[in-house]
Amino acid sequence: MTPGARTTLLKLHRWVGLAFAALLLVQGLTGTLLVFREEIEGILHPALVVAPAETRASMQGIADTVRESAPQAKLQRIKVSNDPTRAATAFLRLENDAPWIVAVDPYSGEIVRAGSYGAWPAEWLFHLHDTLLAGKTGEIIVTIEGVALIFLAVFGIIIWWPGRRRLKSGFRILTGQGADRTVRTAHRAIGAAIGIVLVMSGTTGALLIHRAALQAYLPVVPRPKFEVALSQAPLLPVDTLIADARGRHGPLPLREVRFSGASGQVVALYFQDEASRRPNATRQYFYNAYEGVELGRYEPAALPPMNTAYDWLFTIHTGKAGGFVGRLVVLAAGLSLVFFAGSGVWLWFSARRQKRARRAKAESRVVRNAA
Repeated sequence: MTPGARTTLLKLHRWVGLAFAALLLVQGLTGTLLVFREEIEGILHPALVVAPAETRASMQGIADTVRESAPQAKLQRIKVSNDPTRAATAFLRLENDAPWIVAVDPYSGEIVRAGSYGAWPAEWLFHLHDTLLAGKTGEIIVTIEGVALIFLAVFGIIIWWPGRRRLKSGFRILTGQGADRTVRTAHRAIGAAIGIVLVMSGTTGALLIHRAALQAYLPVVPRPKFEVALSQAPLLPVDTLIADARGRHGPLPLREVRFSGASGQVVALYFQDEASRRPNATRQYFYNAYEGVELGRYEPAALPPMNTAYDWLFTIHTGKAGGFVGRLVVLAAGLSLVFFAGSGVWLWFSARRQKRARRAKAESRVVRNAA
């Protein structure tokens, strides 16, 4: 690379970094905390840790309890943890479209925690990370930020590249030569070490946000949506639908129940797909809750390769694809964003300070020569 091209890239890297420093700081902090979200929630909310029992409460009983606790809200889904000591979580929407979240002991059926985002800081953090709490506008901003992160990581590595012979020295952090030198070499070395992970994070994050929009241009099978007309007939118990699904497809662990329609007349059952290597893979079966008829299904094994690739994105983005080690890598990437946001601003201010000092020195020299 010519010195002129390197200087241009360095200026672009610096100004893009400064423009997105605050957003990258937010993404880094929230992403870091969300990596171990369940563990943090267990510490913040001890009531979410429950004592396992021989029998579980019926899913219909849990749904009824949740609805009775918030009659002004619409129940959207109930999530069942794969951890037997973890409470089930129900997600509702109030009349003003505000969220309401209820945690239920899956064994006793008793509510152990309920409230909006104020009572669930981790859920608030997730939406801050995902959309900056700004809906569609936030999604666009986060997407642009993801592209900026890819640019910073890729071109940062290009700028840093010391050559194969000096590769080892490129990862050296110099100390004892002033704070600026230490921060600068740390910024470069850490960026080079974690750059590939940051590219992965920015790419998967941007693709996840716009999954629905991109599906029209990709060879994928969209998740089915069904509508059932309202009826005066009673809705069948959710447990009846679960039993029917297990009778048809095997005794799979239930992970989530989703309700749609004005009265929740369409029920989607999400079962853990134990045949898939993806840890959060689910087989999904959709039911007419009036008649108990299966309307359709969404099974990973029957989907085209592009569906499989897209379904892996969230698993990769969160680090769950690599188990505990993968989560630690994503944690390191989040912490590095915090460091880059701070060190980048530090280096910019330092460069400006040095530039002013050089200008002042030059002006002083001119005055002395004139005298």
